[in-house]
Amino acid sequence: MSLVPASKAAAYLALLRAIESNRPESKRLLYDPYARSFLSPSFRLIEKLSRVTFLNNLIAWFIDCNWTGALTSCSARTRLIDVMTVNTIQDEGINQVIVFGAGYDCRSLRLQLKKRVQFVEIDHPDFQAKKREILSHTSVRSGKETMTNYVTADLHTQEPDEVLSQIFQKGHYRTLLIWEGVTNNLTAPIATRAFDYFKRFRSGTIIIFTYVDKAVLEHPEKFTGAVNVTKLLRRNNEFWNFGIDPTTIKEFLSSYNMELLYNLDAGKYRKMYYGEEAVHMKGYEFYRVAMARVR
Repeated sequence: MSLVPASKAAAYLALLRAIESNRPESKRLLYDPYARSFLSPSFRLIEKLSRVTFLNNLIAWFIDCNWTGALTSCSARTRLIDVMTVNTIQDEGINQVIVFGAGYDCRSLRLQLKKRVQFVEIDHPDFQAKKREILSHTSVRSGKETMTNYVTADLHTQEPDEVLSQIFQKGHYRTLLIWEGVTNNLTAPIATRAFDYFKRFRSGTIIIFTYVDKAVLEHPEKFTGAVNVTKLLRRNNEFWNFGIDPTTIKEFLSSYNMELLYNLDAGKYRKMYYGEEAVHMKGYEFYRVAMARVR
């Protein structure tokens, strides 16, 4: 969840999605026409330049030189979660998707879904207000009817039960929870309170979430590119505060009445979508995508 009114991390991710969206249609892993709307003037210039294939490749090369793996990991991770979301909605009969800390992503608008699903976005009040204001002025239209409810919450000062209506946990809802790019920014007590909230959803509820390997918090030098990423975050007064040991994540989730379904690092999900090109891609191996089910 975005715990500050205007997260720079969310802006960086929007830029990465915009760059990926400007790759040739046959090669890009995702298409997010909304991402460019959330960029600062300097980032908007980069996005415009990336519309030229040669410059897109040059920009991608520069990003990888300075923040190794950031672009390829972001693109493959977003694609993976998009695919997981669409498939789970179809296979599990999901009729409610709750996105915690959606940031500047607009999954409820950009995903091509075959059925009508209620989306709920939960985020910091100032951040969410800014996002909705920008969306109200964008010329991009999804071309489909969407149901998106917006709920504000600041987990630094509020408990989930204080601000999140119990109606979201009603028995007629089959729920998918998405928590992307959030857990690592929270302090341990806040993150664990959120998991405690998730476990109270009905049996069969699915949660897709990202997390960082706990080891990167104390020893970023052990992971390719992690030192530069942490320096960038610190310059913007943003920090990674919470991680999970991937070797014990089954036990961690079990303590919250959840069973682990998938647990993939960047190397694995890049290979899923970049194929043989992924052999030469490095960085962000500490960043993982997990899927779990409430028992």
